[in-house]
Amino acid sequence: MRNDILINENYEPLIRNGDFVIGESDRQHVIDITFAHPGEYKRAPMLGFAAVLQLKKNRNDNQFKRDLNIQLEYDGYNNPDIDLTGGYENLKINI
Repeated sequence: MRNDILINENYEPLIRNGDFVIGESDRQHVIDITFAHPGEYKRAPMLGFAAVLQLKKNRNDNQFKRDLNIQLEYDGYNNPDIDLTGGYENLKINI
């Protein structure tokens, strides 16, 4: 379990009593990796799945899950459970 500065649904830092809120951030990290494009993280230029671009490609579910799994493993999330049974709109990732 990782801790980091938490953000809200608008990607703004949560602030309580004039200070940043620190908390469990694995879910936040997975969401960030899923939507980030390669090169957005200067310290890890290969990290980023770019889900929006992946959906524009004509891919099958296995290729999508494989590529997302590789990206999550770059950040230390080994063997995540990627569930596409509800379609891409209901993607579920359990780490």
